[in-house]
Amino acid sequence: MGTQANGAQPRRRPPHRREMILHAAVDAFTHGGYYGTTMADIAAAVGISATALYRHFRNKQQLLGQCLLVGLDDTLNRLDAAYRADDSGDAVLAELVRVALELRGLPRLWQLEFRNLTAADKTAVLVRAARITRYLRHTIGMRRPELSGADVELLSWCVLSIAVSPSYHRAELPAPVAAQVLDAAVAAVITTEMPEHPAGPAPNRPPRTETGNTALDRALRSERMLAEAARLFSTRGYAAVGIEDIGAAVGVTGPALYHHFSSKAELLDQIVRRQDEWLRLLLARAIAEGRSAEESMRSLMRSFAQLGVDEPDLLAITVSETRHLPGDAVQRYRRVRLDGIAQWARMLQALRPDLPAPAARVLSRAVTTVVIDAVRNPRFRRRADLVDVLVAIGERIETAGIPGRVSAP
Repeated sequence: MGTQANGAQPRRRPPHRREMILHAAVDAFTHGGYYGTTMADIAAAVGISATALYRHFRNKQQLLGQCLLVGLDDTLNRLDAAYRADDSGDAVLAELVRVALELRGLPRLWQLEFRNLTAADKTAVLVRAARITRYLRHTIGMRRPELSGADVELLSWCVLSIAVSPSYHRAELPAPVAAQVLDAAVAAVITTEMPEHPAGPAPNRPPRTETGNTALDRALRSERMLAEAARLFSTRGYAAVGIEDIGAAVGVTGPALYHHFSSKAELLDQIVRRQDEWLRLLLARAIAEGRSAEESMRSLMRSFAQLGVDEPDLLAITVSETRHLPGDAVQRYRRVRLDGIAQWARMLQALRPDLPAPAARVLSRAVTTVVIDAVRNPRFRRRADLVDVLVAIGERIETAGIPGRVSAP
């Protein structure tokens, strides 16, 4: 029984193969996307056949769901243990930052591929996310009993955004040092002085309509196509949207779009270029018009928050869809993104000369992640004071007190 007929020892399945598959799948889905990754790709990364992979998971969609659910369960187990050790919430906040640094692919996978889960897995993921934010709401509510439930919820999601912000860039600092910077940002956000709430919901933007001016209407039609493409790419994903879907959204046949854009890829490229242009403008204006480092930073923060509130799909696409750009466009966007963060960080250093560049970049990325996540949340977009709140939160992150000296490795 212990040997094969030819006397060779039977091959034993590695005891942690399922975990190996999940790890490889998270990496593959994060970098290649759900539609761009096959079960054969994942099997090859593990060093097994596709047939062997199907013994563990029925299909790619189930595997995607398990990647998220297992990762979230691991996170919750660690947060549960931290809360049992310290019910003040301090240990939970610290553990959240550290588990996010260790499982950097998990938050990105959640942001990018949630829409491709089964309905049952979507519900299961949201239940686990609610448990995570429950810990945060409990901690913030204990420390800020004067806040409304809506303010506590917003701050809890901002804390989560800070913790997961390293998922969207390469590590510049050793994990323990990065954790110190993020801990300081989290502590600062919890103490944010919330602005007074204006009455009523956020105003709705009026829809674009035909003007009767043929040349102007043609230009506006191109803008409507870009806006509708951005909305569809943001909500459904680039790969799941056809040119006919975009045409239907603006009331034209799909082929009519080709009078304005040569392909769906060009639409995506133009949307990303538009976001690049806005960020360059905001940075240049903040530097040119600010009479002090503090005034320039406040101007940049407010302009970026306003852009997010006005154009949430524009910012969302830079998180989720740029990997679908052609190779040269991807490289261009990465350079623009890195240059933008570097310039934001230099402005922050002008305000805080003692702050090392790596820490300034970590804080700048935390600020932009908080804004992008907040404006993508329908509940928060209904707040009439969202821009003011995001400015207040951003300023608290940027002035977070960091213990000790933080430097590049």
